[in-house]
Amino acid sequence: MVNDLIWVYHDTALAAVVSDLPGVRLYGVLENADSVVKDGDQLRIKLEQSCGKLCLMWQAGDWALDAEREFWMSTVRESPALFGAEKVTVHYHLEAFVLFARSALDVAAHVFGALLPAPFARDRFDSFNKLVKTVATSGPQELNAYFGPLRGSNTSWLSVISGSERGRSLRDKISHQTEFPLQYAELYPPLEKEYAVVRLSGVLTPLPDFINMVRNGVIEGFRKMEEMCVQAMTTA
Repeated sequence: MVNDLIWVYHDTALAAVVSDLPGVRLYGVLENADSVVKDGDQLRIKLEQSCGKLCLMWQAGDWALDAEREFWMSTVRESPALFGAEKVTVHYHLEAFVLFARSALDVAAHVFGALLPAPFARDRFDSFNKLVKTVATSGPQELNAYFGPLRGSNTSWLSVISGSERGRSLRDKISHQTEFPLQYAELYPPLEKEYAVVRLSGVLTPLPDFINMVRNGVIEGFRKMEEMCVQAMTTA
């Protein structure tokens, strides 16, 4: 039932701010297409799991902002020094935020890879990065037109979680190479207060802007894929 997926969102931070919940439409279409969709039960399970991870991503973003704000309010704001237990708490939520964002779309890749319409080369996917690369080579063109510019930017939400045409993703870097690139800088001269920023390819982005850019982008990218799958299944 569609209610099975709605229950995943019940009383979550994501449901509190997003009215058009990702995955709900596609879940309903899948439920009514068991006779024509291969492995429909498995696809619905994967869709539920992906949407659950979207909730984890959104909550991790909120907690990261709360933890950093609590630290900033209690420190010397002209020269914040994030270390010890406070650093562990803030970085924990930031890295969890990025990892959950990637995981949500990796799980969803299994669903989208099975349902996207021709000329997309359907296959079994467990990587959103591979899925987007396949869209780039086989279409649909509407999706390629959306994801192409994002892959071409080193500071887009897609490059943060999945990599760009010219480099590794932030997700891969914090998993295998380095810690989350958080630092403090003066954002509003002549005020001498320093605020949390994220450094991506030399560009400094205020932490709240970074979190909103990534999580809103993930939801938007998910919906783009979902809408294409829904259209393909309802017009077949």
